[in-house]
Amino acid sequence: MAAREKLLTRKDGQLDHVETTYNDIFVFKDKAELSMSFQLKGWDFTQSTINLKDPDDLPLAYTRQMTMAVVYPQELKRILMIGLGGGTIPTYLGRHIPDVTIDTVEIDPGVIAAARTYFGIRESNRVRYLDADGRVFLNRNKQPFDLILCDAFHGGYIPFHLLTREFFQLVKRNLTPDGAMAMNVHDGTKLFVSTVVTLREVFPSVHLYPTGEGEVIAIATLQPRERDWVVKRAAELQDKYRFRFPLPALVAKPLDQVDTAKGVLLTDDFAPADLYNALRSSQRKKK
Repeated sequence: MAAREKLLTRKDGQLDHVETTYNDIFVFKDKAELSMSFQLKGWDFTQSTINLKDPDDLPLAYTRQMTMAVVYPQELKRILMIGLGGGTIPTYLGRHIPDVTIDTVEIDPGVIAAARTYFGIRESNRVRYLDADGRVFLNRNKQPFDLILCDAFHGGYIPFHLLTREFFQLVKRNLTPDGAMAMNVHDGTKLFVSTVVTLREVFPSVHLYPTGEGEVIAIATLQPRERDWVVKRAAELQDKYRFRFPLPALVAKPLDQVDTAKGVLLTDDFAPADLYNALRSSQRKKK
């Protein structure tokens, strides 16, 4: 019996709980959905969800929206993802794009182990899962990436050292000249507008795509990306790779304007991300 089929036979509820140096990790099953969450100070933050009956499904809206970042690089040969969770995004992209290599960097070995045990991540000659801090990895990296995806969270907020001007400058140095980065950010907070301010300080072009469920995917590029170019590129890649969630629909509704008047520039000397972020009503409290 395959691993997913075995998990489907398990009773609903908590399947595992792992305490690590970095996280309090829980794995829950609810019918055909399997979720990984981190708990911090009594709050439960969902990191990943998969559909055990449909390996190509992406049940969480932000994971679907983040896949459209592949539209923005001129070429797509090397992808880096910072933050693993259950590995849904690199797994999805690896299945749909057979000619790309994907490195995923995760600071917590316990998250990698849980993703292997329950979420079915597998390494190959194209897909690697690396135990490292994302910023340290980029400091040591020698070969640039076409696309860097940032989805690293500690509880409900992004670690401060992955939000600053200096971090974004490091990301910029690790991109190819026509490359792009994408970041998952919770909207509706001072942290969100400050992140937009900081990205615009470093990158000449920043596009924003709301998920409709409390997050915004921010896409930053080294080269200007006009709207017509993005729409055309999305159609071309969709025809080529046949993504389960069509790229043209994912790029259809960008966020045109953001009031950044209350935002501040986040630097290594000033990045109180935990003070800016608000716990959202969509995040389930520990019972």
